Amino acid sequence: MRPLSRNLTPTHPPTHPPTRPPADPPNQMSLPWDLHNEGLPALTCLVLDRQRLVGQAVGGLLAEHCSLELVGVFSSVAQAIAFIDHSPPDLLLLDVHCESEQGQTWQDAAAALRQRNPDGRLIVITDVSEQFLSPPEFQPILLGIVDKHHDWDDLVRMVTRMQEASPRRSHMSNPQWRLQVDQLAPRELRVFQALGRGLLNKEIAQALGLSVHTVETYRKHISAKLSLSGAELIRAATLHRCTNPVSRFTDPAKE
Repeated sequence: MRPLSRNLTPTHPPTHPPTRPPADPPNQMSLPWDLHNEGLPALTCLVLDRQRLVGQAVGGLLAEHCSLELVGVFSSVAQAIAFIDHSPPDLLLLDVHCESEQGQTWQDAAAALRQRNPDGRLIVITDVSEQFLSPPEFQPILLGIVDKHHDWDDLVRMVTRMQEASPRRSHMSNPQWRLQVDQLAPRELRVFQALGRGLLNKEIAQALGLSVHTVETYRKHISAKLSLSGAELIRAATLHRCTNPVSRFTDPAKE
């Protein structure tokens, strides 16, 4: 989104005119460029998936939980390659089952990323991860392989590790709440983990052998310690679950 011009006349013309993002290639999904305007620019992500809705969901997951800047979602190999040639992303999520188009295949999209951004990374999405063998030429940029039939925890962990290794990590890659999670008491941590699994207060109470009132009290304590509440707390709990192995629940009363 371009800034609105102000009806003001400066005394002196600006030394450096404000920069604007490059124009979007044709048929590219319109997305904001100002998702991250503080500090270093966020890592960018492009998704190529034969099922556009799936691609949008996966891209939204990474934008939401990993604070990547989602710059495009495509179901067309040719359009994705055109975008990469125009503005190569830091991360390419690539469905290897995309149909060939205009003589171009998913390998051509991966090759375009490697040529245009040698520091870029590739995550392969497939229906048969156990059978997929990456061509040797893509090994230097391959971050990992994700199976569509499994949950997306592995994908989030891969991206989180990429962010942690990058000097240009997003401003949300290590938010303050992460530093406070270790300060949670054991029972508070179990409630926090249960929130990350999508459980409701009643379900958490049943799983942990607590009353609903006690669970609500723990949630208030967690919110205060992490300075999060409502949807923000749920998002943080989900991200924590995806990026940290969680042991099975135990009954706090038996500790």
